[in-house]
Amino acid sequence: MKRIGLIREKNEIEYLILYVMTFLKSSIRYEDLADMAICDGGFGYFEFSDAMAELIRLGHIQVTEEAGEKRYLLTETGHQAAEAFSRRIPSSVRLEAGRSAARVFARIRRRSVISAGHFTREDGTMAVRLALMDDKTPVFSFEIMVPNEAQAQLFEKNFRAHAEEMYDGMICVLLNQYGAFEEDEIEE
Repeated sequence: MKRIGLIREKNEIEYLILYVMTFLKSSIRYEDLADMAICDGGFGYFEFSDAMAELIRLGHIQVTEEAGEKRYLLTETGHQAAEAFSRRIPSSVRLEAGRSAARVFARIRRRSVISAGHFTREDGTMAVRLALMDDKTPVFSFEIMVPNEAQAQLFEKNFRAHAEEMYDGMICVLLNQYGAFEEDEIEE
């Protein structure tokens, strides 16, 4: 299959990776970085991986570990190289890289506010705890008993995919006026 993008050569791919990493304020997962950088259509995942390995070897990108997960960060040498080579990237590709970065940042931000996990309670039952967070404070959270690991994982997966819809649905249910009630039953 013929590639249609402007970035094809290994050194061009390296320049683009360094360029998109200048948008970062902190370390990033490999998958997210790949999603940001493979925005041109001229190269794919394998070419990206080769270029990343070279940038790490050269000391332009530092590999760290956070919570058992590898993360990637631009070094000072990488910043200097990015600055020196950024003009070699066509402006249309730089613009598309910025759009790609914004999309990935929105996904990362969303992922950071959704909390989903399961555990075994003291009585031996399994439960799932799901929450939408505002910084470290839950805006919406609940815990529900589940019969097994498979259902716990399904609840977590579905919550991560539809957390906002579940929140909206719960708010609608809570605000619904079921049946008749007396005025003095509602506290203002």
